[in-house]
Amino acid sequence: MEQPRKILAIVTRPDDADELQQILAQAKDDYVVHRAGSSLQALDVIYSDPPDLVIVDELLHEEDWTALCHRIKGDTVFGHLPIVLVLGDKGLAADVDWSGLPVDDYLIKPLVTAEVVSRLSLIFVRATRVRDANPLTRLPGNYSITKEIDDCINNKQLFSIAYVDLDNFKSFNDKYGFLRGDEIIKITARVLTNSVRRLRLSAGFVGHVGGDDFVFIVPPEKMDNVCKEIIQHFDLVVGDFYDEEDRKRGCIHSTNRKGEEESFPLVSLSIAVVTNEYRPIKHIGQVSAIAAEVKKYVKSMSGSNYYKDRRTAGATS
Repeated sequence: MEQPRKILAIVTRPDDADELQQILAQAKDDYVVHRAGSSLQALDVIYSDPPDLVIVDELLHEEDWTALCHRIKGDTVFGHLPIVLVLGDKGLAADVDWSGLPVDDYLIKPLVTAEVVSRLSLIFVRATRVRDANPLTRLPGNYSITKEIDDCINNKQLFSIAYVDLDNFKSFNDKYGFLRGDEIIKITARVLTNSVRRLRLSAGFVGHVGGDDFVFIVPPEKMDNVCKEIIQHFDLVVGDFYDEEDRKRGCIHSTNRKGEEESFPLVSLSIAVVTNEYRPIKHIGQVSAIAAEVKKYVKSMSGSNYYKDRRTAGATS
């Protein structure tokens, strides 16, 4: 069963969010509306539990709504979120400079059920065509990841790309089930995005390849510190997903691929870093090949680790 689409309504009055929920109850798709009464509250919701779409009331008085829209669209991770502006007067639409405003569509009060439902449906169809966000984490998917890596190579500047993988994740899923496994996937995404976002760099990127595989990109001089921070934060929270007995023991008893009982360590992170600091990288296939080699090495270590490939041009095949 599909999860309902989450709408974040940034409105000053609770009644406005209630009205929107009542209107969307008439839609064929399922929607759930969450309200934020200020820009600060809205950003907190977006970062902690990303919505599928944001609706902003132009009457938001706590902060200039245009600044809020620019901040959302300028975010490294969540800039893909569609934004709908609610105007209080039909005449305002003709006066808005849409070319300089980071919104995807608009609605006019009083809201008309048929118009709201059809416009939001069209926005989601349009968004699906232009982005490939992972449905679980809302992070950009393989198309966006490939484009970012290609851009790194084509820009002919120094770059570093980190491939993240969860160790012992299958044994965790086997014992605790996929729902709890999904929670670890989501907390991993949050740890990655928070660490990259703290850099406040337009060059930062986080993507979700699928399953328990992620990619993030930060400037080479920032990579070591980001990896260390990610590992520290992940190791602090991952134990919370285990039953107390397993957490205290530091391992779980599960069945391996041969059907035999075996002890498995707690889930950990392996981060394989590919960079062109030490040798030229000319195409994305090279990046993938190096990442596979480095990932194999770092996954052979126990616990959470990262390793940056520092080999020079003649050191590898």
